[in-house]
Amino acid sequence: MKLPAKLVEIVSQSIADKLINDHIVEADDEQKFRQDILEIIKKAVEEEKELEEEAERLVEQHIKQFEHEDIRFRTAVLKVMEKLAEERNIHLDPEERLNQIANRIKRYIETEDSVEIFEHPNKIRRIVLELLKRLVREQREIDREVRQRIRSYSRKIVEGTPEWRILYNRIYEDALKRRGWL
Repeated sequence: MKLPAKLVEIVSQSIADKLINDHIVEADDEQKFRQDILEIIKKAVEEEKELEEEAERLVEQHIKQFEHEDIRFRTAVLKVMEKLAEERNIHLDPEERLNQIANRIKRYIETEDSVEIFEHPNKIRRIVLELLKRLVREQREIDREVRQRIRSYSRKIVEGTPEWRILYNRIYEDALKRRGWL
């Protein structure tokens, strides 16, 4: 789940709004509840970001081997990420990862004394999961659009290079602005 900070806030806000406004939960301190949901999602995004950065660092250290074996940078990063994720118990499968995050939110709601639950915890998890899925679908569309634009450039820009990252981030932010998320 590669999401910019503003998008993480929007997602956490929509989850908290849905749960509170539909009277699924009641929080003694709604602001704290919203902040706690935000922190859970931020932590999950940060875990994935750190995982990817470490994988990229490792691949960059051994880039000569990959070039010699004709392996694409992204493929090598994904293989390294799989191994690191397994060691850290982080699901890379998007569906499983979203389920993992929804379970974290469910556990928080179940154990937080200042939150009263009016629905079965598994129903809450399903509601959170559906909201997360909707967001990830949007994010994937944006990612596809950005990568396609970069590939359409007349000059080949190699993925993983600083130039590629800067360009990706700039186009990604523009896409978010067009959709009204920034």
